[in-house]
Amino acid sequence: MSYESIIKQYLKMIGNLKIKYCKASDFISQLTGANVSFEERTDCQKPELQVWVNERRMFSYMGIPSMNELWPFLNALVRISNNSVQLDPQELELAKSVVGNVKLFVTPDCTKCPIAAELLYQVALVNDKVSLEIIDTETYDEIAKKYHVLSVPKIVLNEKTEIPGGFPPNIVLKMLAKSSQAT
Repeated sequence: MSYESIIKQYLKMIGNLKIKYCKASDFISQLTGANVSFEERTDCQKPELQVWVNERRMFSYMGIPSMNELWPFLNALVRISNNSVQLDPQELELAKSVVGNVKLFVTPDCTKCPIAAELLYQVALVNDKVSLEIIDTETYDEIAKKYHVLSVPKIVLNEKTEIPGGFPPNIVLKMLAKSSQAT
């Protein structure tokens, strides 16, 4: 199934971003037509995408977003472009209290991963104290092994707190906020 026509609809709502990419030329070619600047990097061995607004890195995607991970990625680009979030006031307050590096481990065919990704993309959007990395464990299996990823979604905060990503968003946010205060 081709997603080309759906992607073209997304492109109309994406703009004022920079995507730095490595080993992802085929994927980047699908984004042609959006008001986005692209910068190719050559300093990596595997596919990676970094989304920037001005001088701020909003998030990194290590791998190529596909299947179930494509839609949250595109939604994140739209949200960032339009400064739009769908968090209730309590979730927004919790999202703004998270501090540090957040790693989300995913696979393209995981059915719970998109929910965790949608949430964490929004956390990174509303909170410049968060450095978000989405990591495809199939592409970056060595990183998944380092963090003992046995199932996805898995969230690692500040290299030490591990949170299963399959919980409802408000529970994930509470765990992240509480763990942020403990550091």
